[in-house]
Amino acid sequence: MILKNLALVKLNLPCGGNLGWSRILIEKPFGANLQAARQLQSLLSLYFKEEQIYRIDHYLFKEIVQGIENFRFSNNLFENIWDNSTIDSIDLRLHEKIGVEDRGNFYDQVGALRDVGQNHLLSMLATLTMEYPSRGEADVRNSRAQILETLLPWRQETLIKNTFRAQYSGYKAIQGVGSDSNTETYFALKTELLAPKWKGVSITLEAGKRMAEVQKEIVLTLKHPKVCHLCEVGKHTPNRIVFRLEPKDEIVIHFWTKKPGFEQTLEERTFSFFLYEKQTKVQYVEEYAKVLYHAIHGNQSLFISQNEVEAQWKFTDPVIESWKKNLVPLSEYKADTTPHPEFLQNTVDAMNAKEKIKVSEIGMVGLGKMGANLARQLRSKGWKVFGFNRTSDVTKSLEPEGIIGTYSLEELANKLSKPRTIWLMTSYQAVDEVLNELVPFLEKGDTIIDGGNSPYKDSIRRAKELDSKGINFLDVGVSGGPDGALNGACIMVGGKKELYEAYEPLFRDLSVKDGYGYMGNAGAGHFVKMVHNGIEYGMMQSIGEGFEVLKKSPFFLNLYSVADLYNHSSVIASRLVGWLKEAYVKFGDNLDTDECCSGKVSQSGEGQWTIETAKELEVPVEIIEGAVEFRKKSQEKPSYTGQVISALRHQFGGHNAKTKE
Repeated sequence: MILKNLALVKLNLPCGGNLGWSRILIEKPFGANLQAARQLQSLLSLYFKEEQIYRIDHYLFKEIVQGIENFRFSNNLFENIWDNSTIDSIDLRLHEKIGVEDRGNFYDQVGALRDVGQNHLLSMLATLTMEYPSRGEADVRNSRAQILETLLPWRQETLIKNTFRAQYSGYKAIQGVGSDSNTETYFALKTELLAPKWKGVSITLEAGKRMAEVQKEIVLTLKHPKVCHLCEVGKHTPNRIVFRLEPKDEIVIHFWTKKPGFEQTLEERTFSFFLYEKQTKVQYVEEYAKVLYHAIHGNQSLFISQNEVEAQWKFTDPVIESWKKNLVPLSEYKADTTPHPEFLQNTVDAMNAKEKIKVSEIGMVGLGKMGANLARQLRSKGWKVFGFNRTSDVTKSLEPEGIIGTYSLEELANKLSKPRTIWLMTSYQAVDEVLNELVPFLEKGDTIIDGGNSPYKDSIRRAKELDSKGINFLDVGVSGGPDGALNGACIMVGGKKELYEAYEPLFRDLSVKDGYGYMGNAGAGHFVKMVHNGIEYGMMQSIGEGFEVLKKSPFFLNLYSVADLYNHSSVIASRLVGWLKEAYVKFGDNLDTDECCSGKVSQSGEGQWTIETAKELEVPVEIIEGAVEFRKKSQEKPSYTGQVISALRHQFGGHNAKTKE
């Protein structure tokens, strides 16, 4: 009715010029969910143009929030490293001492999440993580919306595990609140952004009424430095950057420096910048004065766009719906205390684990093509690497390259600092044998990482067995062949999330940029790698078949030229096609030199495992199944398709592919 009546008296007309402008300011919440927000937008669009609509989130008008944008984009102090290479976690919290007071009727219909989480916290997160808005005010709003669109979609598992809601005791006695109210006055959410710059950075959002103390702030915790002078002497925690809104507006940088005096010890110090030092601030007056000022001047950059509204509701709606279904029961907390959800404590535990685990030295068991190159890459990045191989000559040959040779598993365990980190790069058949011999020399808190291609069910079993002994276990799929092992691989990790987070520096050093990720609980890393290899079978099979057709065509094609052309922005451009081009350079179109390439194609098992797993899951995998069957038949019926596949295996994995067998 309000919008309709405004239109009846023509206050919606965007007259412009000397007659002025007609603009409408709308206070949040913008609807009660995504559907309602879209209905509101449809209604607004009947009477107003988008340029006239000013959606208010007064937190975007707070000096400290605006200061984030300038802190980042007006300086080169941090922006070049404002991403997952440096930042470990982001915590946004709005803790209030006050309660609902006399707002019971309103608050009981909304709750903490819709009151401040769906809007204020997400708007601050967008400001903190958005890309540089280079094209004026419209681009600012687009940048905020685009980063919010990358919030990790919720699944039932993560809704149960990473959301929490609670109500303070005495809330139901407030006038206007139902006696059976299920409304949260506190919530906490744990999530992350899927944008490449922020992938892997843990993000927590929490807010509540009647907390132990007022605490409105954004805390960025930085990763622990790879080389940290004097960190081993005394207490040391990661650096932090804090944007604080209350109890006072300030930006604080926590850092470590040598304590003055003769002793070589560190102490924590801070750089602080106060926005309101020695000034009195009246709540909301400053923000809404700016709201009116910018609306009058037609600057929409600090007002919320419809795209931002929709992105916020897309993130929030699944949480609200899961709470309505009681997937996450409502907890209770005493007034004037602060709840501590388990997943927030897990985040603290993970940070502590990172401090305890020495991720600068490692033992490498298995120094074949992959293991040796992984060891070389870590050594080149400053790691202290101890190596062990059953064939002692292999171990000895790597010592001139800085790998510290050990000649028994007991010696390896004894030389490693505690808690130990040991990476297995053996055949899957040898893993249990190695563990049986190695584990007696290990202690609680040590970590074993299986980087080979083990069956995922074996990894699940090994994780349980080792956990019963207090030994950590991660299963890691490594893709990229010997070249990737040396220069940056693709790494897929399974195991406990907090353990993965503790070992992120290791995975980051071994992978190409953004080439590592957490796949899930124990077994997930090897499961994903198994499917990867099954897909690889199918892709190589199709390339082999296609190039045999090309070879037998009536056009006398130069197959090197075809492979080269295919790899220039065609739909099938890929590393595999690139490797085939390199094979044609080395071995000619016939692929029939002594070194390469046999038409008999061997297999290592992962393709067959994928087929068996797919059958268990009732998923048809005809292409992968056909590729595995082809390899079996190729032992009796070698072909040019087999030669192409052998060439590819030889190029990326160094697999034996001699024509004479």
